[in-house]
Amino acid sequence: MNQGEKGKSLQHILIVDDQPANLASLEQILEANYQVSKGENGQICLDLALKLSPDLILLDVDMPVMDGLSVCRKLKSDPATSMIPIIFVSALSRLEERLAGYRAGADDYVAKPYNVDELLAKIRIALNTRFDLEAARERAQQNLGNVADSLSTCNELDAMKQFIHDTFDCQDLRSLGDRMLKTFDHFGLRVIVRMLGSGHYFSHAGEVGALDQEMMEAMYDKGRLIDFGHRTLINADHVSVLVRNMPVHDADRYRRWKENLTLLVGVVNNCVAAVENESIELHHAGLQSLVKGLNQLIEHLQDPDLQMDQDHATSHLTHLISVWESNTQAS
Repeated sequence: MNQGEKGKSLQHILIVDDQPANLASLEQILEANYQVSKGENGQICLDLALKLSPDLILLDVDMPVMDGLSVCRKLKSDPATSMIPIIFVSALSRLEERLAGYRAGADDYVAKPYNVDELLAKIRIALNTRFDLEAARERAQQNLGNVADSLSTCNELDAMKQFIHDTFDCQDLRSLGDRMLKTFDHFGLRVIVRMLGSGHYFSHAGEVGALDQEMMEAMYDKGRLIDFGHRTLINADHVSVLVRNMPVHDADRYRRWKENLTLLVGVVNNCVAAVENESIELHHAGLQSLVKGLNQLIEHLQDPDLQMDQDHATSHLTHLISVWESNTQAS
């Protein structure tokens, strides 16, 4: 079903719970605005998700035979179902339990007994986010096509170089965030950005779910780069960035973007510090050498006589980042 046809019909929600009363209650809440299907256990959920391809799944955590966390991991590991948003609806609602759901791949978490307005709001955000992710993936495919790895790498490096140039015109955090979203959008990557100083969140999808915020805040001091399946969190002193749709099913691109993210977030972090410390000119001077190094790397990738492979390019980029970070800290 294409997007036009889907827009003319009700969005489809699969609800899964081993308690018939809970299924009936959720169906009653949702049936006026959504097409609803029901499942009584984890295996049925897996079967129906493949058969029906619902727009969203409401999933209980504590179920016999196969618990909700296991079901969620299986769904997210299968390319055929990995894009379906999952909201856990469970009495297990402590922070560590919600974070366990997030690590399994869930998009949000609603505690039982739930508030109907809160449930409907989280469903709306999750569905809007899925539509945004799918639109981004389509644009990325149009932008990149089936190009060779070397050309993809050049395109990515060139986009990052352009982003660095664009930051020279950014005099405030809002314009900086907008430029970052634009860069990620070119490659179909959707992000949530958290500015630590102001506590402000913004993203491609507009609204940011409560579980995403909780996770970003709880995991800020747990490491610089943290993976959650198809999501990756990158923490720095002044900014945290959550990429919602890392290309986990494309190993080469996934590996490249780990390195690219380190650079992009590092540049943004230092831009934020420069804006807050009113040291923009000094920051720009430090970026000039980084831009020069990126230009040289792109030229080497495009030179058929050098035949630079992906491992060599990644190693070169890692070195560029390391030198730039060292110079930034020294200054």
